[in-house]
Amino acid sequence: MYKDKMWLALLAMSLQNGYADDTGFALQQTQECLRNQNCDSVNTDEGNAAVEKALEAAGGDAGNTQALYNIAADIMPILVQQADGDPANMQTILTKAQTDPESFLNSLPSEIQEKIKSVANTVEKNRTSGQKP
Repeated sequence: MYKDKMWLALLAMSLQNGYADDTGFALQQTQECLRNQNCDSVNTDEGNAAVEKALEAAGGDAGNTQALYNIAADIMPILVQQADGDPANMQTILTKAQTDPESFLNSLPSEIQEKIKSVANTVEKNRTSGQKP
């Protein structure tokens, strides 16, 4: 259940940034936006909602929240590739991932899966031990 929440936060962060094509520049800008939260979309209602979801999924911990943003940035080129650069296909993939996060997780490279599991385990451990960020 908790890992599903983390997935939804990652998906929300990916959705907040719109389309990134595989020509390089737009994708790099999207990844930079995710990693640094330095783009206009962060200041929109959708961006603010994504920030809140990420913070909640990370248990209120800024370090874990940043790790989620970094993972979302790592996922972007994979998402672009899976969607053949088509923004409508990207949206479809992300929408499907919200209903079946496990399948989307399994479609990612093992190193990204491990990053997600590591953050999820850290957050879960902090929650069960009662640690506050």
